[in-house]
Amino acid sequence: MRKIAIVGFKGGIGKTTTTVSLGAALARRNRRVLLIDTDTQANVSISLGITDNGNTLSEVLLRKVKAETTIVPARENLDVLPADLSLFKAQQRMVLELAREKIFLDTLGRLNGYDYQLLDCAPSISLLTVNAIAYVHEVFVPVSMEMLAVAGARQFMHYLRDVSRLMGGGATIRLIIPTFYDPRRRVSTMVLQTLAREFGSRVTHPIRIDTKLSEAPGVGKTIFEYQPSARGAVDYARLASLVETMPPVKTNGA
Repeated sequence: MRKIAIVGFKGGIGKTTTTVSLGAALARRNRRVLLIDTDTQANVSISLGITDNGNTLSEVLLRKVKAETTIVPARENLDVLPADLSLFKAQQRMVLELAREKIFLDTLGRLNGYDYQLLDCAPSISLLTVNAIAYVHEVFVPVSMEMLAVAGARQFMHYLRDVSRLMGGGATIRLIIPTFYDPRRRVSTMVLQTLAREFGSRVTHPIRIDTKLSEAPGVGKTIFEYQPSARGAVDYARLASLVETMPPVKTNGA
């Protein structure tokens, strides 16, 4: 099973869109996918039209319920472990625990039966983000077509190295995913060239700007349900194909 965190330290770069769309694309390839929402905004559930979550990740982290009892079926081959605003309080409680950076490993580590787990992370340095990085094997970083987003990607690279050093190991940045690419805008070309120069082969084919990607969450649909012929659907299907061809990261029994 591959565990992947979608991470970035800047808002509005397409983290949730990438998590949901990539997850849906992999599910359409008959892979069993679990989306884990670690952001208090609960945008994964909103994007999939899930309105009645019941228990959420907060109760799992506080050890009130088992993770497997909170999972919500969303689509064929696609499940969600949802979040809500109470994650704020859960995170405050987590700070008081020993080995607090490994709480995800303790509470989510027995989730089985999936080919992929995709974690949607908040755009901030937080204990939840540290836990996500400690829990997964791989990290994908969306980068929107603006220079500040490139700076955010650089900052995250340094942050991941620091976290990995402190924990004696950690996840590997496998992909840099350019998002909101518009070939008509000169800045898109500049950012794409900068990413290629700095991150090399880890940079994927860009996800083109597409209003359908913005509209789909508003009606609780994936891009493949809302407009399967849209640019966003084509680009995320291509990304899923790339992810499928990547060899899993070697781990020590994880």
